[in-house]
Amino acid sequence: MSSLSDQLLKAGLVTEDQVKKAAEKPKPKKKFTGNRNNHKAKQKPVSNRKSASSQKQKREVSDLEQFYKERSALERNEKQAALKKKQEAERIKKETNGKINKLITENLKNDEAADIRYNFVVGTTIKYLFVTEKQQQELADGSLAITFLGGKRSLIPIEIAKEITALNPNKIVIVATDDDSADNAETQTEETKTVETRAVETKPEE
Repeated sequence: MSSLSDQLLKAGLVTEDQVKKAAEKPKPKKKFTGNRNNHKAKQKPVSNRKSASSQKQKREVSDLEQFYKERSALERNEKQAALKKKQEAERIKKETNGKINKLITENLKNDEAADIRYNFVVGTTIKYLFVTEKQQQELADGSLAITFLGGKRSLIPIEIAKEITALNPNKIVIVATDDDSADNAETQTEETKTVETRAVETKPEE
């Protein structure tokens, strides 16, 4: 190529400037390369859109996972709180029953020698226990009350009955009323005396 340029130059067909310009012409590949780069540049926004969409999906998944995670934690905390509340209620109930049982046991007035049958009503059921003549009078004037301990009918002082009611209002405590003294009739057989009275508490027997 340089020999041809020299020959043309010697023949005066071209000038040195023309030879230099011809030598400095850009190669056609550069144009193609430029177009390819431009093509790639035009594709970049598509890639960016895909990336943005992917990131959005990841965020949505992350938010959903966070929601379920928080809800699961909330439900777990609620269950634990409910269980703790139930256990506390059971503990208090057990402790209260222990106090009531102790009050009844330590203040029990039942007399094995008692021979007077004393009837009382719990709900719609007539029940009875045997009392002495003095206890019969104390029941009538309200200084003695009846309750239950392990299913056994128990005579207790009215003061203890009030303590029990304060600890557990649902505990069966039977106290004669003023109407009972006026209305109750006393009958006697050869073996026992019977006095009927109405119960203040009308809950089922324990």
